[in-house]
Amino acid sequence: MDFYILARRFSIITLFAAIFAVTFSAVVVHDGGGGTQSHFGATYTCLERNGAFCAPTVR
Repeated sequence: MDFYILARRFSIITLFAAIFAVTFSAVVVHDGGGGTQSHFGATYTCLERNGAFCAPTVR
């Protein structure tokens, strides 16, 4: 009997984790891409949106 309770709780937790992961990835994809990016204090400006890298800007 205890095994079924643990399995049900694990299923519910896994379901919530999957919903959170899908929602979070959708937000990241929607808000990301292009514009100015910051990485460890350096500012990068993406001149080409489809490019593989961004050029650092000088402050």
